[in-house]
Amino acid sequence: MDYIIHIKNKTTNKLLTQSEICKPYIRPNQLTIKEENKMSTQASVGMAMGIMVGLVICVILFRFANTDKKIKTQYDERQETIKGRGYKYSFYTMMFCEVVLMLLQISDINLPFENYLLHLGVILISCLVLCLHSIWNGVYWGLNNNHKRYYIIFAVAFVLNIIPVIAAFANNSISTKGFDSIPVMNIMVIVWLAIIGIVALVKKVVASKEEAEEV
Repeated sequence: MDYIIHIKNKTTNKLLTQSEICKPYIRPNQLTIKEENKMSTQASVGMAMGIMVGLVICVILFRFANTDKKIKTQYDERQETIKGRGYKYSFYTMMFCEVVLMLLQISDINLPFENYLLHLGVILISCLVLCLHSIWNGVYWGLNNNHKRYYIIFAVAFVLNIIPVIAAFANNSISTKGFDSIPVMNIMVIVWLAIIGIVALVKKVVASKEEAEEV
């Protein structure tokens, strides 16, 4: 005797066809390997395009921010010496951080972040060492810098990184994995900018007190 089984979809309350019944179930948040590879390719292309556009914008902004319209900031001999030490400390910091990541990977210790976020963190930490060393030793302004224009650039960069973070929290779409991890990158840059700004303000206050005491 043949039996006919009718199965309904709980959401639409419609009968399922034989092909739909036999089709493997995929959860809404479960991606196939093909879809994951497609997303990875799109993310890589998008990241590469973003980096190239960012470099072009940086060149334009540096020309705008410097009084002589040159891309490179000019420093005197004392400043160059201090920055040279800063580059050395920054390089050592990057090497140390990369060794730590390498050891974690060898030990099969997986951190809850995408790999690109970890390497971005290494870059930001290394640059932070250079910036803080330069600022604290009085090398935060070059000879051809327009201070007001640099303040404007700093503020605009801060706002542009806050906007995607606010949008991600509003849509509840922030994560440390996949596409939703992109706003985490903005958060890292915001923290980086905030630390530089705070240290610059503290240095300015300390320098003002030292000048007042000398007078």
